[in-house]
Amino acid sequence: MSAVSPSPLRNAAPLPPEMTMPDTRGVNFYEIDDDLKRLLRATLTAAEFAQAEPHLHELGSLVGGRLDELSRSSDRHPPELRGTDQRGVLINAVDAHPDTVELTRIGVEQFALVAMSHRPVLGFSAPLSHTLKYAFWYLFVQGEFSLACPMSMTDAAVRVLRRYASQELNDAYVAPMLRTDAGYQSGAQFMTEKQGGSDVGANLLRAEPVENGWRLWGDKWFCSNVSADVALVLARPDGAAPGTAGLAMFLMPRVLPDGSMNHFRVTRLKDKLGTRGLASGEIVFEGAVGYPVGALDDGFRQMMSMVNASRLSNAVRSSALMRRSLVEATTAANGRDAFGGPLAEKPLMRDTLFRMLVETEAAAVMVFHTAGIYERADAAVAEAAAHSELPSTASVPPDADSRLLRLLTPLVKGVVCKRARQVVAEGMEARGGNGYIDEWVDGKLLRDAQLGSIWEGTTSIVALDVQRALLRNRAGAPFFTDIRARLDRVSAHPELGALSSALSTWARELEEAVSELPELPEQSRELGAITLMNRMYDLCAASLLLAQAEAQIRDSRDYRKVAVLLGFLGVHRPALSPPGAEPSSVLLGGAALEILGSGHVSLAAVRPSLEGIRPESARPGTPERAAGPQ
Repeated sequence: MSAVSPSPLRNAAPLPPEMTMPDTRGVNFYEIDDDLKRLLRATLTAAEFAQAEPHLHELGSLVGGRLDELSRSSDRHPPELRGTDQRGVLINAVDAHPDTVELTRIGVEQFALVAMSHRPVLGFSAPLSHTLKYAFWYLFVQGEFSLACPMSMTDAAVRVLRRYASQELNDAYVAPMLRTDAGYQSGAQFMTEKQGGSDVGANLLRAEPVENGWRLWGDKWFCSNVSADVALVLARPDGAAPGTAGLAMFLMPRVLPDGSMNHFRVTRLKDKLGTRGLASGEIVFEGAVGYPVGALDDGFRQMMSMVNASRLSNAVRSSALMRRSLVEATTAANGRDAFGGPLAEKPLMRDTLFRMLVETEAAAVMVFHTAGIYERADAAVAEAAAHSELPSTASVPPDADSRLLRLLTPLVKGVVCKRARQVVAEGMEARGGNGYIDEWVDGKLLRDAQLGSIWEGTTSIVALDVQRALLRNRAGAPFFTDIRARLDRVSAHPELGALSSALSTWARELEEAVSELPELPEQSRELGAITLMNRMYDLCAASLLLAQAEAQIRDSRDYRKVAVLLGFLGVHRPALSPPGAEPSSVLLGGAALEILGSGHVSLAAVRPSLEGIRPESARPGTPERAAGPQ
């Protein structure tokens, strides 16, 4: 008899495909997301949570079934342009595949994703909070990414029109965008031009005053949701100043009040790497009718308020891709045997899954924290407006929450969207060769994830915008005040006090670096912008994970979130860990399955890693610097 025991799989009967190549078909993506449930329970009232949960369950079941099927079909059948009808009459029609139409129906009609933060839907007596709205979007995007773009832009267009447009424009155009039936109309923002790109001040689209209003002449190079019923367009009135100061915002309807097509042509649709279900195209304006929105010299500021709302939505969508990819990778690893046992038991596979997990949960807590700040900022603006205390020319309202939101929005957009690319790529690799085949979802996730870092400003653009928020809007003060308040609440905790102290030292160093920004040479300051953005994100995310860990210990003596925080710090603040320790070393404490899943983790399982945290004063190196490559 051989001294070597045979593999338990050797000579066994063939296993069915669903056991050898598992996927997420039939999975309810809400039911398995305990992290999202904890986030919502910590934020919503008990009544809100109870009202929302049946709808979240319903949406979660669609993600692992019908929504996923429709999304893959939509990706394979992109929209087609019909510029004219059979008689040669201009119609600018974009024909979408029936499955794309059905995806929109589910989002707009069945779950009211556009209307939910503007009017009561789904049985609620009031509009949903931003936190709850983005919970629905977070789930929906795990099934369908690309069509969340036009829905998000419609949502943002309504906000802009309600804040800046005349009552006449609101009466005519807002209500159709908030419908939850087949009469729904969509919105868009048309900003990008060939010579402009990120440099919006170089835009040349001309607005000509005529006897009865304004006409638009020129072209836009990249128009997402090119078939929108209502587009908010930046154009330069004749004689206006150069740069962004001379740009005005115009509402351009696709169809004029008399039923005729407005005077523009969609010249072609873009052939894109991802988001294939979404029609993006090029437009030539041939005297298109446009209606001014707000003051003619205030267009860029108004458009940026729409862009900032879209940036947060963008970060939510990228975090959703991370979550979907993590679920796919975990499902594959847990269900596939190789080399004598489940892949999920192999140390390096566990390391991969853990690194994906800590980035995913950090992204989730950051975007939902930002959504909560968004809610508070909205309340502050409404209060100031009610008392006529809101300066009409202020780029950002002066209250602390509005300034904090001004900073967090580009911060989460810049970092989450970039890191989503890496997480989704790791998820594809975790599935192996099948992940590279388009019959599986991983390739679609990877293609869609590339767009987040490009839409609404590249990583460099939003990193510089973070600096502008710090320098012009004094956003650093509320940012560090918010973090210190969280850390102070945990500072006396018997097991987490050392972590709180280490993060407090990090916060002091980073705050000092931010205070030095005005004194730095411009080139040095800009060179360090991406590094600074990432470090501010990492500090804020770590403080939020620490607060989650404290709450989890207090509620159930569960140390799982401590493990997640330790892993996050191991990746992004390795000087706090013992020399040579890997971020996933916490998995060696005997609770790997519980950490990688959503099981209960004891203090004993994380104690060695927790006690290995070194005080910031003991770490080698120099203090934080704001500029230069780090």
